[in-house]
Amino acid sequence: MKKSINTIDALLTFSMKLTLLLCLISITNYSFAQKIFHQQKAKGKWQYIKPFADKSYILAIQHLIIDREPFAEIYNANIYFGKSGPKADKIFWKENIDMRQITHNITYEDYNNDGIEDLLIFEDTGARGGNSFYNLYLVNPKNHTLTKVKDFDKIVNPSYNKKYKVIVSYGLTGTNYYQLYRLDTKHIPYKVGQPFDDIDNLDLDKKIVAILNKNNNSKPQIKEINN
Repeated sequence: MKKSINTIDALLTFSMKLTLLLCLISITNYSFAQKIFHQQKAKGKWQYIKPFADKSYILAIQHLIIDREPFAEIYNANIYFGKSGPKADKIFWKENIDMRQITHNITYEDYNNDGIEDLLIFEDTGARGGNSFYNLYLVNPKNHTLTKVKDFDKIVNPSYNKKYKVIVSYGLTGTNYYQLYRLDTKHIPYKVGQPFDDIDNLDLDKKIVAILNKNNNSKPQIKEINN
C-alpha cells in the first residue's frame, strides 16, 4: 500500500513538473512571438529600410526612444533587423547606439568588393560637421543577412576605392590627412600603412600604390582603431 502511494506521489510530481515546463515554454514563446514593426503605439520615431528584394526582411531604426534633453544633438536609438510576419516578427539581432538624427542618414556603397552595395547608417559628425562617421553593414542578398563591421564608426569620412580595393579615410583637422584601411577575413578594419597629409600637388593614386607596395607582404595588424 505504501509503495502504491509513493508511486502515485512520484507520478503527480512528474506531472506537475511537466505542466510547469510547458507553461514556461508557452510564456517564453509568447514573449518572443510578438509584433515589433509597424506598431501604431510604438514609442519613438521609426524608420524602415528594406535592403533585399524580399521586402519581408526589414532593418528598423527606432529613433528617440527616450525624451531628448533640450538642445541635445545626440540621442539613443534601437536598431532591429528581422523578418516581418502577419502575426509576429522574427528578430535576428538588435543593437542600441547613440546617433545624430539627420534626414538623409542611409547610403549604399560596396565596401568588400563583392559587387553588392553595402548599407551605411550615419552616426555622428566631428570637426564642426566636416568629419562624418558611419556604421557599416555588409549586405548578403543570398543569405538575407546584414553583418555589422566592428569599429567602422571610428573611420572618418570613409569611401571605397575599387581600383585598389582599399577604404580611404579623409580626416579634416589642422592639416587634412588620408589613411588607408582594409577589412580582414572577419570583416574587421585594419590600417594599411601610415596616415599621410593632403599636400599641394599630391598624386593620390601614386601614393596609394606606394603604400600598398610597401605593405603588400605585411600581415594585418588587428588593433583597436584610434583616430
